[in-house]
Amino acid sequence: MIILLLSNFTGVSCDYCMKSNFRGRRYKCLICYDYDLCAECYESNATSTRHTTQHAVQCILTRSMIEVSYGSGSGSPRQYQSFTCPYCSKKGFSETTLLEHVTAEHSESDSSVEVICPVCASSPGGDPNLKTDDLAEHLTLEHQRGG
Repeated sequence: MIILLLSNFTGVSCDYCMKSNFRGRRYKCLICYDYDLCAECYESNATSTRHTTQHAVQCILTRSMIEVSYGSGSGSPRQYQSFTCPYCSKKGFSETTLLEHVTAEHSESDSSVEVICPVCASSPGGDPNLKTDDLAEHLTLEHQRGG
């Protein structure tokens, strides 16, 4: 799918090249606190003393990007966003399937590892740096609609 890049990430800077208010996709590290990369740096495998290419990242789209790709319906931007598992970097989850995956695959061995919630990081008005050591519980309590 081709996504037209129409808007900037206001107030966000790339932690590698330091470009601020950049256009295009934003990649949020789900391990490092407050670490973002612009598309160019992410695609060139930029690393630093705290961020490696093995860290899971969440691709974040602006509302304008979602509207260009999916129309400007009344739905929440989250319904068009797919989420990345911060433990194993698998992509393409909905909120519900992310919870199912984390519960089935990561509940024991990874339960004490602090990660950033990809749903919070991607949601307008969400806490983009919310770290939790129990992602399954956080997803259940904060993100399960009607459940």
